[in-house]
Amino acid sequence: MFLIDSKRIINQRQLSWLASSIVTSGGVLTLQNELIRINQMDAWFSYLLSILYVFLIAGFFSYLVKLFPYKNIFEISKELLGPWLGTVMNLLILFHFWQIVVRDISSVSRFSSTLLLSTTPLEIIILLNCLLLLYFGKTSVEVIARVNDLFYPLFVVTITIMPLLLTNEFYLRLTTPVLTMPIQHWTASSALTLGSAGDVFILGAFLHMLSNANHVRSAIRHGSLLGFFLLTLVLFAIIAVLGPKMPANFSYPSFNLVQTIHVTDFLDRLDLIMLMIWYPTVACKTIAIYLALLLGISSIFNDRNYPMINKPIALLIGLCACLSFKSTTELLSFSNFSSPVIVLAYQPIVMVVLLIAGHRKKRKYPDAFPAPSGGTHVKEDPEQNSGKLSQRMSYTQWLWGGNLVLVLCVAFVLIGLMFGERSTMIGSICAIGFGSTLLLTTLTTYMELTKLKQAESSN
Repeated sequence: MFLIDSKRIINQRQLSWLASSIVTSGGVLTLQNELIRINQMDAWFSYLLSILYVFLIAGFFSYLVKLFPYKNIFEISKELLGPWLGTVMNLLILFHFWQIVVRDISSVSRFSSTLLLSTTPLEIIILLNCLLLLYFGKTSVEVIARVNDLFYPLFVVTITIMPLLLTNEFYLRLTTPVLTMPIQHWTASSALTLGSAGDVFILGAFLHMLSNANHVRSAIRHGSLLGFFLLTLVLFAIIAVLGPKMPANFSYPSFNLVQTIHVTDFLDRLDLIMLMIWYPTVACKTIAIYLALLLGISSIFNDRNYPMINKPIALLIGLCACLSFKSTTELLSFSNFSSPVIVLAYQPIVMVVLLIAGHRKKRKYPDAFPAPSGGTHVKEDPEQNSGKLSQRMSYTQWLWGGNLVLVLCVAFVLIGLMFGERSTMIGSICAIGFGSTLLLTTLTTYMELTKLKQAESSN
């Protein structure tokens, strides 16, 4: 029998990379064709609503960690709602986690079967993915966080250099006119992206590995924002290279975009090189969600020793992946249209119920909730508050500065949607403002993490 050490932890950087991997891994393989079909050249504005939703999740997890340090969301729900109601809520969350794992295993397997291994039986590809789950199911999330640390920076590099590699293919007139689509189209495409944003909820299974509420909030904020920035960049590149019409008919527009890269006659198959980097990133996300599922199932029995159920759960997931979807089209329809409905059907309810229960219990038993170490106050080093602007600003200033810049980002989109159709110049200015403020918000959330690291090292 394998025993999991309950004292294993992950740091805020690893949690941030995991959050970013969860956001980007699903968005690279699905949804982009539907966003372009609905919102055409304005599709790259579709992730803004998801950013706001993930920030809400980050604040919710931060509040839970403040109340119950060293406990995950499954243990917290039992603590607040009692063993019976808590178990019912945990089963509801686990049902969604189960769907995510089956969906992602099927998505990766059908992607490989369609484009790479067309002669290999689909069941064999699914079995190989299940063997990967079996191997990592004996370990802790600390292991997959370290693996993700190795591959995800390479993934970020491949995404950020794509505009440079596609310079000779860019035709910016394909992206114009900007912000001229009806606001109903933007609302519909933004609602679809909530499915991938809801996947971040699986990080609640790992709250017991961090005791600092600020670390949890800032790590999820920065990681998810970085992921959505990369997805926005990819979507903009797809439209600028392939246009707003043709990618809507592709199953995997990102893969088609990579295939258009031709640096020289010797580097005309960069798609295989990029897939070697993309696949481990997607695998890390799937494994992290699988470990969250195992933790949730074991929490029903009040035990974190989940490797004992690893083999039957992994094989059952493989069986469900083989039987759940008849075709790639059916799988993509479920991923694109059902996931947002499932997320909105239960996650807001779970957050509201736990927040109300936590607030009532804190008022009723104030002595039972001592302030955890490193809870909300961050000590500032006087020597760090001199010199550059980035050093003079405190953690709280970076936190609220990031919120303010995000509000400006939302304002640019709303103003562009209202007046972009009347004036192309207003639409272009708002689009440039949206891209600039989105990048700036990503940088401010990075400075949040930097300030936390400085405060932690000075203590």
